[in-house]
Formats: sequence, structure tokens, C-alpha cells
Amino acid sequence: MDDEALKESRRILRRVQDHLLAAHAQLGAQREAVGLVDVVYHPSSAFANLNYVTPRRNTAWVPSEMVQQGIAHLQQRGRAARVRYIEGLYPPLFGAALRELGLVVEHETPLMVYLAGGLASSPSSPVTAAPLPDGVSVTTCADQRGIELWWYVWRNAHFDVLTLGAEPVLVGRDLAAVTAGQQLDLLLYRDSFPVGVARLSVQGQGANLVGMALMKEARTSSLLRALAAAAARAALDRGCNLICAPGETEADRLTLRALGFRDFGSLVCYASAKAASASANEARYDCILGQPVLSLR
Repeated sequence: MDDEALKESRRILRRVQDHLLAAHAQLGAQREAVGLVDVVYHPSSAFANLNYVTPRRNTAWVPSEMVQQGIAHLQQRGRAARVRYIEGLYPPLFGAALRELGLVVEHETPLMVYLAGGLASSPSSPVTAAPLPDGVSVTTCADQRGIELWWYVWRNAHFDVLTLGAEPVLVGRDLAAVTAGQQLDLLLYRDSFPVGVARLSVQGQGANLVGMALMKEARTSSLLRALAAAAARAALDRGCNLICAPGETEADRLTLRALGFRDFGSLVCYASAKAASASANEARYDCILGQPVLSLR
């Protein structure tokens, strides 16, 4: 990768980083600068995705002692030792430095990005709505009743959560977020029955595919692609020129690549061995501001 391509890639990854920080702030997380790191923590929730240390923007390297200072600051607030960063913005040696501090990889989420204008060296294919089978339709939720139906699908045991992400899903502020243009919720129907949902968070001209789910009996590659395409198209129609999505599985990545998404590094999380073990067994529900949050990690 030449210097110009590397700069362009980092610029895009910084936009993804900024989007996630803004989304976590909307959920009530606070951010404090401690040397060359930011300490993100939530005053009433210990949920992993809202409590972590991350390198400050435009830092090329963070010395181990400054990472330790950030971790100590986080632990003083009763939170577990945890460091998150986007691989691609920092050299591989940064991960090695975190391991030397006794941290272990908690999870790594591949990032897929769609750019409306494409890269300087390569245009992006336009996202077109996939042909839908007879009786299948996709609608956007615009009122409380639609949002309640969205939640019915999301929490139903007969549905598989197919796409996970770096943002928790909050119950209770959905309609306000939709009205403010910070969220897009979609419902996939088959013969007037909801069989799938998708959610995007929106920050300015950027969007993140927070989650998708399909009914187990209706799960096909064509319906999954149709739902993903509808979600991406909705973000583009809203004026977004960058859409980020997690590529958790190879099937996810193949679906997104077919829509014009590109592989753009990973979101990496390191934590203490104890915290990583607890996170692996973490229940799907957390409590934040009196509202349940569905854990997507």
C-alpha cells in the first residue's frame, strides 16, 4: 500500500472511530483525556462496550506507561482493565505492548466499510435494492408501534442474530433517536409477517450497521442480502457517504462484499484475563439508566 492509500485508509478508519465514540456518548458514556489516551466509562453501567481505554485521536503510538495510567484511571471508577482500538491506525507492536502489560485479546471484530464515493484509486459499486421474492417487503419504522414490533422480532427466540457489532442496543430511546435522525430501524416482512430486522446508527454522514436478525425458518442467503442491501440503501438515501458494518463471519463478509463493502481492518479489544473470561460468559442483558441493553458481544 503506497503512502497516499495508507493515508486514505487511516482517514476512513478515524471516521469509524469517531462514529463509535459519538454513539457511546449518546448512550451516556463519558470520556476523559489521560495523557495520550481517552478513558471512556459509563457512570451507571459496567457494560464492556461502554468502559474502556483507547488511544487519543491522531496519536501514532502510546507508551505502555500511559496505557497503564489510563487503565488505572478506569479501575478507580470500578471498571475492569480494557483497551480498545482500531487495528490499522496503530502498528502491530501496539498489540504486543498490551500483551506485555498482561492483557489478552478479548475479541476482534473485522470491519467492513462502504464508501459512496469510493476510494481515490477505485470507485464503489452502487448499492441497489436486491430483488425480493413474491410477498416479501422491507419497511422503515417511523412510529412507536413499528419500533415495538422491531423489538418483538429482535428478542424472539425463533430469530437468529446474524450481524453483531460494537454498539449496544438500547431499549427506551428508540423513537427519540429515530426522530432525531440518529437511528434507522428496518423490518423485513414475508406475507405480512415480520421475519427480519436491521438497525443502523447515524452520526452526521456516517452510519453503522448495529445489528440484523432473521427468523430461523426464513434464513436464506438471498433474504439476508436483501435485508443488508435495504439497510445500506436506507443509509445512503439519508445522505450518508460512509457505512460501517461488522464482518463477524465469512458469510457476513461475503454478503457485504457483494454489496460493495471493503475490508478495513478490525476493532480489537484487549482486557485482563479475568475480565475477558467474564465477558465470554456475559448475559445478553445489561442495565443502563434503568433500561435494558442487549449485549452484542
